[in-house]
Amino acid sequence: MKALLAILLSLTLTILSFPQEEGNDIQFGFGVSLSSELSMYNVYGGYEESQIETLPINMANFSMIIKGSFFRFEPSLGYFTMSSDYSGGGYTFERSSSNIRLGAVLAFNNDPIESVNFYYGVDFGFILSSKSRTSNISNESTDESKTDFFIGPAVGGEYMFNKHFSLGGEINLNYISIGNYDSEGESSSWAISTRGLIFLRWYIN
Repeated sequence: MKALLAILLSLTLTILSFPQEEGNDIQFGFGVSLSSELSMYNVYGGYEESQIETLPINMANFSMIIKGSFFRFEPSLGYFTMSSDYSGGGYTFERSSSNIRLGAVLAFNNDPIESVNFYYGVDFGFILSSKSRTSNISNESTDESKTDFFIGPAVGGEYMFNKHFSLGGEINLNYISIGNYDSEGESSSWAISTRGLIFLRWYIN
């Protein structure tokens, strides 16, 4: 994660250091999006291999935008959480999990068609996950965490209502290298994920 943060910071500082002369068309802005993600997991535990299809995960995302004539750099932060509990026969069980998605899209812009801008590039970053479990049997709480890495192509577009506001969408196809919680031993797993986003973007300049 430290390596990714260093890369994101270096790219941001490099782009921000461009001279802001008259006629420079670099734009800075912010975005908010809703995303839906569906993944196919492959788990290998040493003796057998299995595939698990998961339900969609819906996530709110916030991003910073640096957009030039030929490129865009868009680091983003997303968050998803869920919880469940069970009670019956004198037994109670509670479980919760949270996921923070820290990533970025680095892409090239196509020539705009009227008010529509298209771009294509790469989506990469980390997913920081944690989970907590409690029950009345042990009367103790178990907390674990793991880190996943993802990378894959991204294609998107946005309709510019004017110079400062746009509505757009993006599709990602990511390979996810999934880390292990402490209780999972030496098992290894990966996932192929399809992710769609709907964006609202606001450009400052």
